[in-house]
Parts: sequence; structure tokens; C-alpha cells
Amino acid sequence: MNAHSTPQVAIFIETSKTFGREILQGISTYSRTHGPWSIYIDEWGPQTPLPEWIKTWQGDGIIARVRSRQMAERLARLRVPVVDTLQQVPELEMPAVFADDTLIAKLAFEHLHDRHLRQFAFVGVEKANWSHRRRDAFAEIACEEGFTCEIYSPLSRRRFAESWNGGQDDLADWLEALPKPIGLFAAHDLRALCVLDACRRRNIAIPEQVAVVGVDNDDVFCEVVDPTLTSIALQAKEIGYQSAALLDQLMRGNPPAQYPLPVPPRILIPRRSTNMIAVEDPAIASALELIRRKACEKISVSMIASQVNLTRRSLERRLMKLVGKTPHQLISEERLRRARQLLIDTDFTLEQIALMAGFSSAAYLSVIIKEHENCTPTEFRQKP
Repeated sequence: MNAHSTPQVAIFIETSKTFGREILQGISTYSRTHGPWSIYIDEWGPQTPLPEWIKTWQGDGIIARVRSRQMAERLARLRVPVVDTLQQVPELEMPAVFADDTLIAKLAFEHLHDRHLRQFAFVGVEKANWSHRRRDAFAEIACEEGFTCEIYSPLSRRRFAESWNGGQDDLADWLEALPKPIGLFAAHDLRALCVLDACRRRNIAIPEQVAVVGVDNDDVFCEVVDPTLTSIALQAKEIGYQSAALLDQLMRGNPPAQYPLPVPPRILIPRRSTNMIAVEDPAIASALELIRRKACEKISVSMIASQVNLTRRSLERRLMKLVGKTPHQLISEERLRRARQLLIDTDFTLEQIALMAGFSSAAYLSVIIKEHENCTPTEFRQKP
């Protein structure tokens, strides 16, 4: 690349989904602050082929979601730096920045486990490397914690290949046969919507029988369904920014010491699809539900015990036995979860958030955020 010329960069990333558009925003931020770049971009979908003009393009670099080995080979023939933001193709020798699938799976498992579920399942996307990584990590974490994980494998099921309804009926049969209640992790939001539809076909209650977590936190998908979908929000803008930074180094002839670069997920957004507590003890189940609903209000352990007709000592003892945490710990965790969500979703002041999340003061909330996130509330709010 000529040091005095404007870099010519082509971007082949889906514009049809929120995740892809946020990656583009991250790339744009880098270009504005470290460029400028001359960027080619067009409407792009999951099945859009590479344009014919790419064969004779005289550009400097490419950022793409590389969907196949054939696509990777076509891009490699251009002999310009390419950064992948998908990692769908196994063992692809290409610089990449992508979502950390192990940490995504860990976040999904922890959320379902916190609902006191003890049975787990995974529904993925066949022939997608990123989905396989999430599947394997989720199953491994469950195994390490002493549980098993049921995995749906549609390629071995004839009806899945026949039609949409055939595939959904096949998935519904599999879901119907699972032990209940169960926590299910879907590889992404669209796959989670398939699970919700399949459950409706068999009158399987969500979340009481099957609690569902998706990935991407695409508002269009998560909010329009009933029940609304719990989903993991990724740092798509950070993926875009870091992929642009990596491409910039490569175009300058300075390959980084380490890649690919996995980017951790941002936060899990709980919605109705996991709004349940799986505990056989009715009094403790009621106490957990009460904590979930009322933790951010002026509530005490004694008040909770009274509401569920237990002594404070009995409540503490039974919670510790079944959940491994004290009522005070559970209340604190719920308040912190609420504060995190308000920091991300609103522009409220720290004083307002402290009040809404049940903290005694903004100063105390700031200390708690610093302790758990290793950053100030302002820094947490400004994360991509």
C-alpha cells in the first residue's frame, strides 16, 4: 500500500442483520479515527455472491464474513490482506476477529444454571464452525459441572431435509422427548425462534418446561416473539473496530504477533423465555421468584422469609442447601444485574440507576461495578 494514498477497502458483511450492521459501525469508527479509507460496501445478505468485478479489483484490503472455503480461496487469489469476522470454515488459515464462542457458551450455561436447571440441551446450525464451537463448549461446561447435554442433530433426521414443516415437526418430536424442565442454548436467535415454534407445536411450556437462550440479541427477533427471547448481546462494534485495526496493520506490512482475536460477549439480556426458577421445594421456589421480582425494592431477608412462611434461619439453610447461596447474595446479584442492564439500555444518571436497582447510593454502586467489572460505571457504559 502506498503510504501517501487512501487505502481502498472492500467490505463483504451482511447488512440484513443487526449484528452485521454493528460490525460495519465499528469498522466505520476505526476508519474515521485512523483513516480515512475509501470503502466499498453494498447491500449484502447471507447468500450474496462475491461481485464479478472483484476479479480485477486493484484494492488494498478486505474485511468479510467468509462463509465457505470456496469464498476464502477466491479472496486469497486477490493477493491482498483479508480479515475474516465469522470463522465459519474450520482450520481456515486467515487472520480473523470473531466472537468468543467459549465465553458465549459459558454465559448461556451460567444463566440457565442460575435458574437452578439441572438438565441441558443445545440446538445449533449444521456445517457452521462457530456453532460447533458453541455446542462443544456448552456441552463441556455442563459435563465439568456434573451434568449431561442433549444435542439436536438434524442431518441424521430425514424430515429435516424435506421441508420447513418437516424439520420443525422433527425438532418438536425431539423437544417433546427431552427430560423436563430443561435449559436449552440455541446457537443464535434465529435458531432459538425455531425452538419456540417447535415447542408451540407440542404445547411445551416456555419457560416452565424449556427455558431458551439465544445469541445476537437482535431486537427484531427477540422482542416480537411470545414469549420474548433471552439472548446474549455480542460486542459486534468491537469486532468491527478490531478487524479494521488488524487489516490496517496487515496493509502496512506489519502482521500482528497473535491472531485470530476472540472478542468476549458483552452481556446476557434476560427476557421471558428464561423467566423461571426450577426448584422442587415450593417455598424456596417462591422465595427465589420473590427475590427476582422484588430485589430492587426495599426488601429484607426477614420480609422474604415471612412471605413464604419460613423462619429466617430456615430460609437461609434451605437456600444454601438447594442453591448454594444466601438470600443476601441472591439479592445483591439481582441488583447488580439490574444496574448493568440500566447502564447499557438507558441514559439515566448513576444516582437514578442506583435508586432503581436498590443500591443505597451512587457511590456504593460505583464501588460494586468497579469490583465486578474492573472499570467505572462510565467506562462500563461506554464499552462497544
